Amino acid sequence: MKICIPTYKRTDNQITLNSIPDNLLKETYLICNKFEENVLKKYNVNILPIPDEIKGIGKVRQYVLENNDFNCDEILFLDDDLSFLKRIDNTIKLKKIEKNDFNELYLWFKNQLTNFGIAGLSMQAGNNRYNSDFIYFGRIFSVYALKISTLTKHNIRFDEMEVMEDFNVVLDLLRHGYKTIINTKFAHTQKASNQKGGCSESGRTNKVQKKSALYLAEKHKPFVNVVKKKSKNWIGMEERYDVKIFWKKAYLKGNYNR
Repeated sequence: MKICIPTYKRTDNQITLNSIPDNLLKETYLICNKFEENVLKKYNVNILPIPDEIKGIGKVRQYVLENNDFNCDEILFLDDDLSFLKRIDNTIKLKKIEKNDFNELYLWFKNQLTNFGIAGLSMQAGNNRYNSDFIYFGRIFSVYALKISTLTKHNIRFDEMEVMEDFNVVLDLLRHGYKTIINTKFAHTQKASNQKGGCSESGRTNKVQKKSALYLAEKHKPFVNVVKKKSKNWIGMEERYDVKIFWKKAYLKGNYNR
């Protein structure tokens, strides 16, 4: 399974790479536009350059699926600004992972793809609501593993939307009959959303966010509701359009084949 980290205008700030242990660096690819390729070589990981005209995270993810030489069907997508935590044994309290802890998480993701369409990771906020080490169904973003062949089989595409493309992919998988699973023994966190670089400079605006939310609600009616949210952690988008998604209902009642 290859680790793919899309990145944009963060050549000096590769936070996620700090958590990847040395033995997995050979499986790790930074996904960048060609104009950043040479600068990013300093991190001594694989680089998958994409044409400079490919912009927007949905188009970037789709390009990776269709234009790689991985010789591997499984991909673990990670955002480039993540830190990871793990529960202290026999508690629901989280602590920052040791570098080698990521090996356990990597293997967990790899093992899930035999039985699930996509595997995700809990975010830190709200992780203490779960008593078990995993849950079925839920919000998957920033960190997830999938099989290229599964998406190709059903023509499920990341570039159908400009943002919230991962929600659309998860919903399509659910409606094609694939269950989802989310690891809650570990968690991911980031300082803030829409920070300098990344999606904030490659296409995410309030207008794009609203357009994507409305599209998602229309395509996956009645399993998606559009809502307005306020958050201090969304830089430049403190009030934004978002979605409330009924994941389990989409799986149980929204099957495309019925």
